[in-house]
Amino acid sequence: MMTSVVILTFALLAAASVLALVRVLIGPTIIDRIIAFDLVAISIVGMMVVLSVWWKTQLFIEIMLIFSLLGFVGTVAFVCYLHNDPTKLKRVGRKGTSKKEAQ
Repeated sequence: MMTSVVILTFALLAAASVLALVRVLIGPTIIDRIIAFDLVAISIVGMMVVLSVWWKTQLFIEIMLIFSLLGFVGTVAFVCYLHNDPTKLKRVGRKGTSKKEAQ
């Protein structure tokens, strides 16, 4: 029973990571990409937690901490970059928005 739960959890986290990577690559706005990047980092840490529980080991604790820190620092770096140049926050025109809103 435990094995099937671990495999299902790992598969769902892997699927979330893949879908978030797609959003990182084709996200319509920078904010979407930042949130997707954060989701990828959190999903990878979650997969490491699941593997650590499944293998009954504590080897991944340091790696999980480093990955969590890198995800946080990456998000903060994106936000600082956008804060220095707010013109990068312009929204790309989407279906259903007027041209005035898209600018």
